[in-house]
Amino acid sequence: MYQQADGEPGHNIKVNDHPIFGYSRYINFYKEIVTTGQDDQIYVEVGSFLGQSTAAMAFFIMESQKRITFYAVDIFDISSFSDAPHKKIVDDHGGDLYKAFIYNMEKANVLSAVTPLKMTSLEASKTFEDRSISFLMIDASHYYQDVKDDINAWFPKVKIGGIISGDDFDWEDVSKAAKDALGRVETHGTTWYAIKVRETIEEQISIVTAQ
Repeated sequence: MYQQADGEPGHNIKVNDHPIFGYSRYINFYKEIVTTGQDDQIYVEVGSFLGQSTAAMAFFIMESQKRITFYAVDIFDISSFSDAPHKKIVDDHGGDLYKAFIYNMEKANVLSAVTPLKMTSLEASKTFEDRSISFLMIDASHYYQDVKDDINAWFPKVKIGGIISGDDFDWEDVSKAAKDALGRVETHGTTWYAIKVRETIEEQISIVTAQ
């Protein structure tokens, strides 16, 4: 069973009765993605933190019984975006964020539906074939250049007709990077997204800015 809290930053979400701390504001977006998803698709989440959104996506995939392959990419290390509750949870797992993530996946009974990739976003992007990903969520670094670099690195990996997305559109660096990289994006609450309609990012920008 999946249960969402009030959606405010730094909250718990229960997946199969296991509470996971995080900052996810796009759980309903994930649910919609799985609802419209199809067998044999590949989903990638870049920036998984303690696994709050990861567990929710895995839960939705398992519940749907669709053959969707789901990857969670993260360096699984303390970052400048960490706060006191986060640090305490990691400390409780010997200072190892990856162990805390795996613990959450196991306790939520969803580990079988997710493949963790412990590496940087740019490193992970190189492990995927071009035009292989149907859905991509970028929620890693929130600095302008990092977000733009992530979009540029992952864009070729997304299928034509696939969705590239990210969260925290209410952060100035994030919204500017998304719009600068893709020309234009749509929003779903604080989540930004775009449908890939052209092969290269330059072609994508030219077609959306002409509309």
